[in-house]
Amino acid sequence: MIKSRKLNGDCKIYRCLFMESKMSNNVIDIHMINNKGFIWNANDWYILRTTHRMLGSLIGTLPSTPRQEDQNGLPCLLLPEEVRLLVENCIARTVEYPSFTSLHTKETAKINPFDTSPNVLIHLDEICSNIIEVPLPEFVNNLERIRYKVFKDLWSKGFYLTCGMKFGGDFLVYKGDPLAYHAKYIVNCRDLDKQMMVSRSRVSSITNKKMVLAKDDGNSIMYLIYHLDDTSQNNNKINYSF
Repeated sequence: MIKSRKLNGDCKIYRCLFMESKMSNNVIDIHMINNKGFIWNANDWYILRTTHRMLGSLIGTLPSTPRQEDQNGLPCLLLPEEVRLLVENCIARTVEYPSFTSLHTKETAKINPFDTSPNVLIHLDEICSNIIEVPLPEFVNNLERIRYKVFKDLWSKGFYLTCGMKFGGDFLVYKGDPLAYHAKYIVNCRDLDKQMMVSRSRVSSITNKKMVLAKDDGNSIMYLIYHLDDTSQNNNKINYSF
């Protein structure tokens, strides 16, 4: 069961972190909402991280300490590339719970925002009994296709990857688990003009990382590392193989 309580106007849903998997063949369920993939099961999240090097981002609050932002909990939001790679490798499947939508519109509307009593309980039996397997979302543009090819190539070579938006790139690349390693590369999957190249090279330099431009030549992915020349303010590119 889950306990639902409204905080700051938003309905926060706390699920049991160690709910047993319903799939006998150990295929992980990725819950799709608006074409975004979420992991709600703590065991599934642990397996994805330790066995398959799929990290995602924890975006939920901790049930024990919901009024803090230092540590996040489930659900785990996966990158679109992670979702596609997991499904294509038969590690996971994408699913939807039709009754989950009705839960938001019907059940949560009856909850008093200030009601903290244990009577505010919603059972998951009906929600999880009706599950539908859904296909992967289609690529919207060529950039999404290139991003996936780059992600798949680097992942197949043993790297850990996370979202690189915070550092002005598409992916951050780690040689080990980010809990123990710093990111070594900032990978960009799109063409950049000179001004953007200079600015992003500076970001990578001051954060002790290397800025990498990934190019798809049709058959394989080619990687170029750019070094900022402080004297001429130009970028020197070097072919690089991971």
